[in-house]
Amino acid sequence: MAKSEIRRFLKEIRTKFPDVVPLMEQHESWALTFLMKEFANLTTILLNQGDLEEALEQLQYMSEKLDTATKAEFEYIDVYYTEHLFWKGTKEGIERGWPLVPDNLRKLYLDFHGKPPRVVV
Repeated sequence: MAKSEIRRFLKEIRTKFPDVVPLMEQHESWALTFLMKEFANLTTILLNQGDLEEALEQLQYMSEKLDTATKAEFEYIDVYYTEHLFWKGTKEGIERGWPLVPDNLRKLYLDFHGKPPRVVV
């Protein structure tokens, strides 16, 4: 059941944010965790590029989804989206993006990483 929930969730993401499709297509369709990480990558890319409107839309979507998530969806948002967010973030992307992260996603990020994102060289 969890896999079908996640497949529906990922389909919803691809439909709502079609720019993620080429990133997701780099992976096998069964690699669900990698597909979710690509959504986090897209959000980070948008923040790095200064496309704050689209990045904020994605962050708000995930924040709202978190509020009604099933156990499986919650795990994917927590472990494969939020924990992966800002991976390969630029200094500018992190400075622009961290203040935009909704409180519930910020808490998950801090619970895992123990500190706000920083540039890793």
